Amino acid sequence: MDFISQFTASFLFVILSILAVGSLPQFLARLFPSKPASKNRELSTKSGNAELSIASLSDQISELSSQISACLSEAGQSEPDFSTSVASVLLTTPEYESLRASLNDAALDLLRLVNGPRNTLRTMCFSHYDLSSLQIALERGFFVHVPLPKEIQGKEDAGIHIARIAEKAKMDVDRAARVLRLLATHRIFEEVGSGSGRFRHTAMSALMARDKDFHAMAHMQMDEIFKAASELSTLLDRHFAYVSDTENSAFRTRFGVTTYAYYEQNPLKGARFAQSMDAWSRMNGQIAELHRSFPWASLKNGKIVDIGGGSGHISIGLAREFPDLRFIVQDVSTKMLSQAQEDIVASLGGRVTFQQHSFFEPQPVHDANAFLLRQCLHNYNSSDCVGIIRALVPALEKCNAGPPFLINDIILPESGSTTRYVDHHLRQVDLTMMVTLGAKQRTAREFENLLKQANERFEVVRVAQNPLGAGLLESYLKVA
Repeated sequence: MDFISQFTASFLFVILSILAVGSLPQFLARLFPSKPASKNRELSTKSGNAELSIASLSDQISELSSQISACLSEAGQSEPDFSTSVASVLLTTPEYESLRASLNDAALDLLRLVNGPRNTLRTMCFSHYDLSSLQIALERGFFVHVPLPKEIQGKEDAGIHIARIAEKAKMDVDRAARVLRLLATHRIFEEVGSGSGRFRHTAMSALMARDKDFHAMAHMQMDEIFKAASELSTLLDRHFAYVSDTENSAFRTRFGVTTYAYYEQNPLKGARFAQSMDAWSRMNGQIAELHRSFPWASLKNGKIVDIGGGSGHISIGLAREFPDLRFIVQDVSTKMLSQAQEDIVASLGGRVTFQQHSFFEPQPVHDANAFLLRQCLHNYNSSDCVGIIRALVPALEKCNAGPPFLINDIILPESGSTTRYVDHHLRQVDLTMMVTLGAKQRTAREFENLLKQANERFEVVRVAQNPLGAGLLESYLKVA
């Protein structure tokens, strides 16, 4: 995976984990929720607004809440609360995630009805003040300055006075208190007693203090990405209303350079980005799903080209599981290629090799049994994607094996095929790509359109959706 691909792979999940669930696996397992056995799963997805009422939504919420409690009980997990002692990771089973998404639909609709359009829109229009407060708390170290319960030697947590927090944060007491009190309305920190000026952690603020990688993700989002997102309308005003690519993105409008160049020029923020990526790299559910979603063993002693494969961790994982396969890892960045762990590569007996190559240039390998392009296309606009795919066509024509072209990427569900709660977050993912790289996420239909634009002979034979993230689209080029 080249630098841009590595960068974007983290962005697909960072915003959603920050704004929604508190951990990446929970969000990813929710992307394509399976339907639980209960009849109430269908109630929250009805499209007829006339069917929704305060009474009906209240009934749905009650039933779904009971099902969630039962689900937790069966798993031997206690019900969540707002204390710092509660585990930050909830169940991630398909049933639980589906129930949770449905409950969010019903609960949010109930609030919209009770609050009415004016109050609902007012809350939305003022939400940037909440994000700004979170931005200050991250930037000034509030989550570190408030001690965790374990640091108080078993005593009752009486909190820390705002004057001490402000002193550590190097800012005035008045504004520090105002920021904390706004965050506390979201149960991020809490004031110990009315007007006491003493604050302590809640479950959410404690998560920020304990999970350094999550903190890095949140900080990155509230820093450069939040600032870039505010420039999206400005970008459209500057004669780029019909152009969207890396050079014409909101991020570049804000910072004057492209996203990947920005991290090269700002090593400290680049290190923070790398820390966020560390959290992502430890989540191997996607890699395991890739292993299961294609019959790799059927290629026997075949050669697989891992296009844009970065340091080769995907190919190395596949090589370990399928000892007859050989891999060529290609990347335009020699820096990425040099990060491969030499001892691990050596232990594979030469079955994983590396080659510098830009996927915009014609593919140099003409005897492959499969070509794999993983989490790259979502970094580019459609015209660039067509160019990437088209550069592969001559090699596919020359390969005697009639190899598959495998696209391992987020495959969005069609609009309206999931809950509104999940769909909202998916639209946030899509806007993330628009802001940072002038790119987008795609459905299976949109991927197929890209293939057809590159060459009419491409045919998609199978689409494997992955509830944990990146799915697999298997295609072939028909050669006479």
